[in-house]
Amino acid sequence: MGMERMWDIASMMSAIVGLFISSVLVLKFYSQYVKKIAAVITGAVFFAVMSILYLMPFSMSGVVAYIVGITAVCISSLIFERRNIPQKIFLSMTIYLFLWISQVIAALPWILISKVTYARPGMNDVGKQFVWFLVALALRLVIENMLLFLEILISEKIYVRKNERMECKELILLASPYIAITAGYWICSFLSDVYVKETGIYLWNNYPIYDGIRALFGAIAFLAAIAVMYSYQRVKQSQEDLLQNALVSKQVEELSDHVHTIENLYADIRGIRHDINNHIMVLGNLLENGDAEEAVTYLNEWQNGFPMPEINAKTGNPVTDIVIAEKIREAEEAGIEFIQNFHYPSSGRVESIDIGVVLNNALSNAIRAASESDNPSIEVKSWRNNNAYLIQVKNSFSGELTLDSQTWLPETSKDDKESHGYGLMNMKRITEKYYGTIQLEQDGDVVVFTAMIMIPE
Repeated sequence: MGMERMWDIASMMSAIVGLFISSVLVLKFYSQYVKKIAAVITGAVFFAVMSILYLMPFSMSGVVAYIVGITAVCISSLIFERRNIPQKIFLSMTIYLFLWISQVIAALPWILISKVTYARPGMNDVGKQFVWFLVALALRLVIENMLLFLEILISEKIYVRKNERMECKELILLASPYIAITAGYWICSFLSDVYVKETGIYLWNNYPIYDGIRALFGAIAFLAAIAVMYSYQRVKQSQEDLLQNALVSKQVEELSDHVHTIENLYADIRGIRHDINNHIMVLGNLLENGDAEEAVTYLNEWQNGFPMPEINAKTGNPVTDIVIAEKIREAEEAGIEFIQNFHYPSSGRVESIDIGVVLNNALSNAIRAASESDNPSIEVKSWRNNNAYLIQVKNSFSGELTLDSQTWLPETSKDDKESHGYGLMNMKRITEKYYGTIQLEQDGDVVVFTAMIMIPE
């Protein structure tokens, strides 16, 4: 076997090994967004397609080859998980950009590596030159894939809302800078290829600064990609905060109206207490005078003049009284058995509105879930252990809870997922305000919600 053939084989094996390592990193990249088996298959598809394209007997532009490979990756990720299609497209564009960036930046130190290894002056021994060539190829693989690994690692840290649904209009906005960067890369590659065909000399041989410019372009492209991800996350967080605040404001407003109703009721009761002695005196006089019929008439008029709504919950606080009473009414209308043993904390500095929001959300979720189950039932209770105050709601449930891998809270079952699912996050935020937390567990056909609040004295 001739030495030239050995160099070709070494280059080919280096390329195949590089593709294999890149496929593992593609797998790592996708594993944050799809199921493990889908990520493994996606990485395998990338390696298979890129290897076939590389080993084909006719030449193909690297730009075209990677477009084909990444398209295959995108399709495979969609086949195994047909959800959040815009995000899958965005991910394929991102990993394509990362692969290109790692290659163009790694090309910059390649000149230095070759000059200090196989291409250094005085290297006349062909055998040693080949060995140093292998060392140079290994160093390039390490640098290129370390860069790709760092790109993926940084993107994982920036793109924290990995399971969030991406809209098509958001994809268009996010893809715009990617398309501009990719177009710039294609133009550079096209001009470089034209120069080689016209002169027979690689552009970077006559203009060494070309590799530096490409590496700088790659670094700027990576910063742009990270800026796009960061901006997207900030926008989504702002949208979520607005929806959460709107939901909390609406719930607080509703609870405030209920509180005012109860406060007016209690004011009426205090007024009755002031007048009751007079009524008793009048009734006593009528009975002493033997006017029993008149006394009965007077008593009936008195009762009709003070109609009292029924509040079938005595929790120790007007806010939680009305919440429990309202939920008992809703449960009875839905045919749900409702058991309550809830008591508002008798001491400590805690806002009743916060307790009311947690209780209202928990019971609303419980009623919705129980109404779809067999033998629907709900039980709510609370207790205190030193400074820890716990609210627990148990409800019958038909099905299986699906937990979000980021928040570990159940995913909303409503169709409009962008506008719903914030009740649990609001409850979590309120409990964290008091250094507590919430927890959901499923035990067979029963779901148990527990909220813990640390009440300061």
